[in-house]
Amino acid sequence: MPFSLTTYNVLAQAYITPTRYSRTPAPVLASAWRRPALVRHIVALDTDVVCLQEVENETFTAVQQALQPLGYMGHFARKGGGKPDGCATFVRHNTLAWDTVHPLMYSDGTGTERDSGHLALVAVCEYTGRPLGLVNTHLQWDPPGTPPEHQRGYRQIRQLLQERGRIAPGCETWIICGDFNVTPESHVVAVLRAEGFDYTHRPLAGTYTCNANARATMLDYVFYTETFRAQPVAVPAIDDQTPLPSYDHPSDHLALMAHFDWH
Repeated sequence: MPFSLTTYNVLAQAYITPTRYSRTPAPVLASAWRRPALVRHIVALDTDVVCLQEVENETFTAVQQALQPLGYMGHFARKGGGKPDGCATFVRHNTLAWDTVHPLMYSDGTGTERDSGHLALVAVCEYTGRPLGLVNTHLQWDPPGTPPEHQRGYRQIRQLLQERGRIAPGCETWIICGDFNVTPESHVVAVLRAEGFDYTHRPLAGTYTCNANARATMLDYVFYTETFRAQPVAVPAIDDQTPLPSYDHPSDHLALMAHFDWH
């Protein structure tokens, strides 16, 4: 049977400042409203796999309490470097079976730079009797125009691609999703495409998942290997001035969804 997957940056409460979200009503930014709204939003997505980024401990607990009675099992890994958030992956256990879970901390520092603390939560699952590598990650943002060799996000994705064989030897089917903090024209996307990955929403022109700095763009992706056939779900239309978060969308990113089946 096909399964469905969502990737969603839920926006850590620790990163919210009113000046950064001037288009958003103040009550929407308050955790008392936003955390329960996030839980309701995630439950309503009703996908078999839910990959969340910028998850704080309290948010993971709240989401887990809501999803567990619905047949999900979740894992959470917090970033290093004193960061308040991390990645959480939930799987409906009657669709995919957990095997092993590996938090992969990125070794992305160079010279005098320390590692960023960013990570990938790598789960090795079983889908219809075959192994599936499922990666949930949040890559570091790099200023536009940064050469590839100086981009932390580029180093992170290269490390992930290199280490997946060690984490899951012989696994040929992979999904790598999350907030990549890059546009489709980036070196990060190019290296994934060169490694045989495609991304679910590439055929849907005008797909935007965020409008940071008043620019609607695509920063979130679901990459998959050619062993899968993917059917993307269209996201709500946003433009440069769409308020995010809002009463309809409690994060500054939109959830990205797709359905998968074997080719």
